[in-house]
Amino acid sequence: MSRMNSYMMEVQQCVLDCYDRSGNIDPKTGYKTTSDILAKVRDEFGQGMAVEIASQEIDEIEGGLWLC
Repeated sequence: MSRMNSYMMEVQQCVLDCYDRSGNIDPKTGYKTTSDILAKVRDEFGQGMAVEIASQEIDEIEGGLWLC
């Protein structure tokens, strides 16, 4: 696996860890909004591509695409 794929998967997993199996933000994580999750990603991975990857992942989760 390339470093880029690995990086993308780490960002995606960071986002997924904030959600429950139903696609709702898990209150046990301490995050309440998508902005909170994006701030977490920004803190862990930096501004830029990581935030774009996380935004796309959030859109897919909240749009129900990941449940298909």
